[in-house]
Amino acid sequence: MLVRHNTALLEQAVGLVVKRSAIPTLQAEAAAQEKISKAAALRRIATGGAIAVAAIGIGLGLKLGLWQKGPTIPEPNIQRVEVPAKPSDTRADKPSIPVPTPRPTQVPTPPMPPKDPDVVTVDFTKFATKTIDFQGDRWELISGHHFKDEKDSSWDTAWCYSHRMVNGVDVNVQLANRLGPETQPVSPISAGETLAQVGLTDATAIQLATNCAWLDGRTFAAADFATDPRRQVGGVSPQPPVMTTATDPDTGFVVVSGWDAIGNDLPNMPIRGVTAEQCQSACDRDFTCLAVTYNTKYQACFMKGDASILVKSEDSLMAAKKVVENNLHYSNLVFAKNTEISGAPYWTGQLRYPDCILQCANENSCMGFNFRSKEMSCSLYKNVTQSFDNVAVASGTKSVEN
Repeated sequence: MLVRHNTALLEQAVGLVVKRSAIPTLQAEAAAQEKISKAAALRRIATGGAIAVAAIGIGLGLKLGLWQKGPTIPEPNIQRVEVPAKPSDTRADKPSIPVPTPRPTQVPTPPMPPKDPDVVTVDFTKFATKTIDFQGDRWELISGHHFKDEKDSSWDTAWCYSHRMVNGVDVNVQLANRLGPETQPVSPISAGETLAQVGLTDATAIQLATNCAWLDGRTFAAADFATDPRRQVGGVSPQPPVMTTATDPDTGFVVVSGWDAIGNDLPNMPIRGVTAEQCQSACDRDFTCLAVTYNTKYQACFMKGDASILVKSEDSLMAAKKVVENNLHYSNLVFAKNTEISGAPYWTGQLRYPDCILQCANENSCMGFNFRSKEMSCSLYKNVTQSFDNVAVASGTKSVEN
């Protein structure tokens, strides 16, 4: 017999039991969700607090000037990254691509005739050069003019010379001297043997000297030149043309004004703040002192163990004992500061400045020198053609043959 039971109540009871068993799980999930929410809230609060602290720190830093050493992004760099305008509006902003502008047609100007002679200034010395044809050869004539001061309107002495290659040797020929703008020129200067080496005689040397270029523009005929009475055969150097020489009767010193005895200084020189007479007396009492140079401008006394080469110096007075009088040699070296000469160098070595001057003054073949103080370098030249400014060099040139 088939019996049917009503299971609705049974199903309700089972569902109720299942729901009751799920209550702890739901409670655990709710507690976990609450904890997650609290943690998220705490993170937001911490993040906000950190941002607030950073903002306060930045504000304090700006107020205290901790970031005033320089902008991290310079304003010029910001301007460089700007987007350029259209090419049609920015022609002036693109110097790297210049737009050619047609030049107006100009009538060509005829070139200026070359100056004769070409003048090159060397501190207090000016040179004039001129090239001519003479006896079938090309001759370069070089005229030097010495000024006492670069502001002087006129020179005090002038000289003219040339040079020729003879058997591989560059021979310097002194043609003429002028002791002043208004004085009569003197020619020839070189000895007859020197003239003969380059194919000249006294007469042809004078004729060649008539072509020398002088800064005052004067020209001279052969008859205008005087004969140099000091000229000697064999190339012996003449004495200086103009100087003041006297003998002190009390001490026997030979006193020369306007000249300086180069080199041979005794130790611990100079003696400063003394007169010329005191300088000379100090030398007279010292048996090792044979000469003195007294600088009138700085009142400085240089006692010397010897004296041989004298050079021009407007602010100097030289006094030498009679025992060395015959050894005095007057050199016509003209000095120029911050000036370098060019020409034909024949020797270079390391010397002190006074020794470089002595080396050139003692050699007949030396017509000039360059001295570089930084390297203690001395260069001697057979001839001097031109000069130019150079603050690292001191130079000298000879006005007459030595």
